[in-house]
Amino acid sequence: MLKQSIHAAAKKMQIDFEEVTENINHMGERGSSREEILLNYLRKYIPIKYEMNNGVIIDGTGEQSRQQDIIIYDSFNSPVLLNMQSTKMVPIESVFSVIEVKSSLNKPEINKCVNNISSVKSLVKDSLDGVNSPTAGFVFAFTSSTTLETLLDNLVEENSKVGKDKQISALCVLDKGLIVNVSKKGLKDITLLPNEHTTPAIVKNTAENNLMLFYLLLMQYLNQSSVSVPNLLKYANAGELLNIEYSIPKKHVPLDSYCELGGGIVDLKNVYSIMESSDILKKIQDGRATSEDIMLYFSRTLEDLIDYAEKFTGLRQDAMNFFGKDYLIFHLKKAVDIFNKINNKEEVNKQDLDFYTEIKNDMYSQYQYDVLNNKNTN
Repeated sequence: MLKQSIHAAAKKMQIDFEEVTENINHMGERGSSREEILLNYLRKYIPIKYEMNNGVIIDGTGEQSRQQDIIIYDSFNSPVLLNMQSTKMVPIESVFSVIEVKSSLNKPEINKCVNNISSVKSLVKDSLDGVNSPTAGFVFAFTSSTTLETLLDNLVEENSKVGKDKQISALCVLDKGLIVNVSKKGLKDITLLPNEHTTPAIVKNTAENNLMLFYLLLMQYLNQSSVSVPNLLKYANAGELLNIEYSIPKKHVPLDSYCELGGGIVDLKNVYSIMESSDILKKIQDGRATSEDIMLYFSRTLEDLIDYAEKFTGLRQDAMNFFGKDYLIFHLKKAVDIFNKINNKEEVNKQDLDFYTEIKNDMYSQYQYDVLNNKNTN
């Protein structure tokens, strides 16, 4: 019963095509009609979970395919990112297969088919669950002015320009036969995803049987392949929809959160600690700071600055630059420790006091020298 139904559909398709091509002269309208003929047929025999339309396919990096004659995609879970009467835009993760439809197939048309299908297979799939079968690419033509042997020669030549993983799955010329990929081991098992272990082969038959085999190959791939839910936030990012600045009132920002900056991670508690010393920092930047201000600033922020620099660069810092001069972290920590003891009125021996005084005066001299130079420059 299935065979008889498909035979009848094939004959009806040929009659429809002949009537359309006789009455329509405009090439664009003729192209639309050939796609509609195949689409109307497929919709009668393909389960409703598969949606079929023409359009373009995009991925989460912002790349998009060439215009596709027929896209077969998941009708239940796939978002259509652009839905207009003339075209659709579908994420690659939701696509099972594409079909290039030709009135008459020849070498230039084969070149277009290879390039169009390759543009789909080059897209990056990034689903949420990581489960995605490769996208298959079929070609369907109503006729050809050349033999299948010549078309195979043309296909092999064009295929040499793209990788095996980007090549056509099967090619059907309705009134001549099919070109399929078969396993090199035994030369009989059809494989719908070309690879290094397959080679193209010709199948000749009647139009009715050609249509039936094309339908069964297409259904076989649809049944065995899987698509998944695309990571839509990546699509939003590629479309710059996430290129925004977040605003969170300070009292609502959790101190155990962090932000990414320059490939590093910055804890917000460190940022807050540095911000709390912003008044002293402003005095330093304005050239109004004393040597005591400088040491007070480092006593409050040195550890946070060290942590910040390590997370930003990924490396533990041995030195810190202060107004053009590098100071060893070890020396700065020791000077800060002595400064805190002095402020807490703890006893400090002469050797430590001399070390602290030397560091403090040197940093202040470096600071004054830089401030003076900036004033002269301005």
